[in-house]
Amino acid sequence: MNKQRPDYQCHRANAAAANRRSATIRRIGLSILEVIVSLTLVATIMLVSLNASANMMRNRIAAGQAVQGQRLAGYYLDEISTLDFREASDEAVFGPEPGESAANRASFDDVDDFDGFHQDTPTFRDGGAIPDFDAWAVDVSVTPLSRFGSGFQTDSDANSQFRRVAVTVTGPDASPQTFRMIVSITPSDRSTSQSFERLRRVELRFSGDRRLNVVVPLRNTPAPIY
Repeated sequence: MNKQRPDYQCHRANAAAANRRSATIRRIGLSILEVIVSLTLVATIMLVSLNASANMMRNRIAAGQAVQGQRLAGYYLDEISTLDFREASDEAVFGPEPGESAANRASFDDVDDFDGFHQDTPTFRDGGAIPDFDAWAVDVSVTPLSRFGSGFQTDSDANSQFRRVAVTVTGPDASPQTFRMIVSITPSDRSTSQSFERLRRVELRFSGDRRLNVVVPLRNTPAPIY
C-alpha cells in the first residue's frame, strides 16, 4: 500500500482546520446579524406599541375631559338660566350693575351680569369649590340677539328680547370647550313652539300614582347665528 506523504497529510489537516475556522466565523457573523435584525424588529414593535398606547391614553383623557367640561358648563348654564332676563332698576346696564362683582357671584341677579365673567377656580354660586375642577377655568359671554328669519342674529341693542349665553370651560390640557344656550324675555304662557322659555314646569310621576311638580331650567338650543 502506498503511504501518503507526511507533508500532504499536514496540508489536509491545515485545510480542514481552516474550513472549520471559516465556518465558525460565518456562523458567528450570521448570529450577530440575526441578533441585530431581531433587536431592530423588537425595538420597532415596541415603538409602535408605545405610540399606540400613548394615543389611546390621550384619546381617553380627551374623552374624559369632554364629559367633565360638559358637566362643569352645565352648572353655570343652569345657574344663569334661572336669573331674571334683565335688571329691573333704573340703573340697569348691560353687564354687572354697581355693587355687583364677579368676586361675589351671588350678587348677580340677571343674565347679562355674567357677560365677561372669568373664574380660574370654578365655584358654586355660594362660593364653595366645585370638586374635581381645581385646574379648570370658566369664561362666560352674553350677547344680545334679535330674530332673523327662522333664526337669530347678533344685535347691538341691549334691550333686545333674546340673549345668547356662551360658557367656555378650559381643562388642564388648555383645550377650551364652549356650550351655548338662548334665553328670552318672551312670557312662558305662550306655546313652546313660539316661546323661548327660561323655565319649564315639569310633572314627575312615580309608582303608586305619586306625582311631583318641579320647575327646571329650560335649555334652548340656538338656531344658526347669521
